[in-house]
Amino acid sequence: MDMISYTFLDEELERLSLMLENFVKNVGVELCVLCDEGGRLITFAPKFESLKPISHRSAVISAAINGAIEYLENLVDSGRVLYVSGKTKSVYMLKSEHAFILFVSFSNKTPLGSVKVFSERLMKEIYPMLEEARSRKADTRTVKFEDIAI
Repeated sequence: MDMISYTFLDEELERLSLMLENFVKNVGVELCVLCDEGGRLITFAPKFESLKPISHRSAVISAAINGAIEYLENLVDSGRVLYVSGKTKSVYMLKSEHAFILFVSFSNKTPLGSVKVFSERLMKEIYPMLEEARSRKADTRTVKFEDIAI
């Protein structure tokens, strides 16, 4: 079981979605997913229904990778980012201080430096909303794995 200790208002979710949409358009990435460390999808961009399943899977994978990174922190320095490069596509993952994860998938034609800089900027811009959502602990609820299994 996992505890959800945050609550987003509808207006915040709409604003987060818009900010991710702008990030995708301006930086030229293919997919941007915001999730929590438990693998629950919060929002994604671009908002195409066909991308919803892969966005959910990306959220779950991000949570698993986050767990591995936390284990590796015992062996190396503490890290908040992960970058994986494939032949044609790459993935950049950034963790916030409040255990939210930004997962970005992009073509190798998109400069990694741009993805890093603008991902950091986006995380700083959404940080106040993440902090506010975490402060709303009155709606804490328990979620079982079978509730989110794909």
